[in-house]
Amino acid sequence: MKYIITESRLEGAITEYLNQIFPLDDVNYTHPTEYNYENDENYDDDTIVEFFLGDYHTEDEDSIFRWYDCEYFDEGSEQKKHCPLIIIDHPYDDRLIGYFGDRWEEPFKKWFTENFDLPVKTVEWKRLRY
Repeated sequence: MKYIITESRLEGAITEYLNQIFPLDDVNYTHPTEYNYENDENYDDDTIVEFFLGDYHTEDEDSIFRWYDCEYFDEGSEQKKHCPLIIIDHPYDDRLIGYFGDRWEEPFKKWFTENFDLPVKTVEWKRLRY
């Protein structure tokens, strides 16, 4: 049997799922610390925002996604053409693809921008696309 679901209904289901796996009251973020070899100092890189669940961030163990500003990328690079971009971490990428194929990307962009006030042009994930 074949079922037809409207686009707005699907977007609503995707948004509801995003709210379940990324509960906004538990999503936190940080700017990663980078090292400047020229002046031998550490600094917070404000061109990257790492999002994680919970109160503490421990490397990549609890990351859910990372946002990259266009300033992060070198002029003329391929990534510069697609920024600002966000990379969804595993296993969240597999879950979203498993449930929604690639139809989750546009609702995710909208959800992310509305909740974190950061623009998104491109969504990427670590796993191979099917």
